[in-house]
Amino acid sequence: MVTFGPGTVGSLSGLRGRKIPCRGFTLIELMIGLVLVAVLLGIAVPTFRSFILGQRLRATGSDLQIALITARSEAVKRNRAVTLNPSDDGWGAGWTIPSPNSGEPDILNHVQTGDATIAGPDEVVFTPNGRVATADVEFEIDVGPDTSGDMSCLTLGLDGRTSSVKGACP
Repeated sequence: MVTFGPGTVGSLSGLRGRKIPCRGFTLIELMIGLVLVAVLLGIAVPTFRSFILGQRLRATGSDLQIALITARSEAVKRNRAVTLNPSDDGWGAGWTIPSPNSGEPDILNHVQTGDATIAGPDEVVFTPNGRVATADVEFEIDVGPDTSGDMSCLTLGLDGRTSSVKGACP
């Protein structure tokens, strides 16, 4: 005798002649499921791509804005002019804030990752009172492969404050 469950007793000889039904999917059911998954992916992928580009644009703008705020803060703190410079390959590759005191390490070295294109001035100089030495400082940030709204304009006012607007700079 074999026990099948709590309180049931039976023999194996009663199971030999029975056919156990197979459970699974038919080919038609599988194909319908694959078509539904393909349709859902076709809807979700463009939206997800747009989300990723938007996040990349905001992150790049924030990184640059933090560098500008840091340079301004250091100029006021040290009571000396502080400069924010692009890397040798341009703003899209990164930027640095060299120390105004010779022999000291740089205040900030930022290496930009990704394929962002940033157009901006040759340098940004903050005076000891936190103001910008030159007027009309604008950075145009582009993170998309095309110009379909993947751009942002970061503007630096004379008082050293930043503002950001989605789209190309005017």
